[in-house]
Parts: sequence; C-alpha cells; structure tokens
Amino acid sequence: MNTWIEYTSGDGGIISGWWDATPDTYHATYAALEFVHMIEGRIVITPEGSSPVEVGSGDAFVIEADFNGVREIKEKVLKHFAIKPK
Repeated sequence: MNTWIEYTSGDGGIISGWWDATPDTYHATYAALEFVHMIEGRIVITPEGSSPVEVGSGDAFVIEADFNGVREIKEKVLKHFAIKPK
C-alpha cells in the first residue's frame, strides 16, 4: 500500500491524495469520513454485520466515520480520496 497526500487544509479539516494497493484482504476501521473516487481496480467492502458491496473503476462513494469491516482488494487499486478527520 502507498499513500500520497497532495493537500491538507490549514486547519487540518480536509486531507486529499492518492492511494494504491495490490490484492489483499484486511480489516479496516475508520475514524473519519472518506470520499473515494476509484480510478482503477476492484474492492469488495463488507461492513461488520452487513452485506458486501463491490466497487470498481469509475465508482465514487463515501465511507462513513466509524466504519468497521473488511476490505478485499480483488484487483490492483488506485483511488483518489478526500478525508474529513473528526
């Protein structure tokens, strides 16, 4: 996994950049809201206690703060993100 931060607001209220990763499965816990635009790849996101959702190239979505679940990267991923820390 690689992360490139391109912008951080002066007050730290918004962070944006790029993230890439190769196929893997891992547990993820989010403390902040994240907006994602998938540039390439495919991920299956399974929130704890919910059904899996598959996202891929061209999709845009939000992961809410306090997300807890599993991310299964099916194909190498490149995404652009914006995070609003709590």
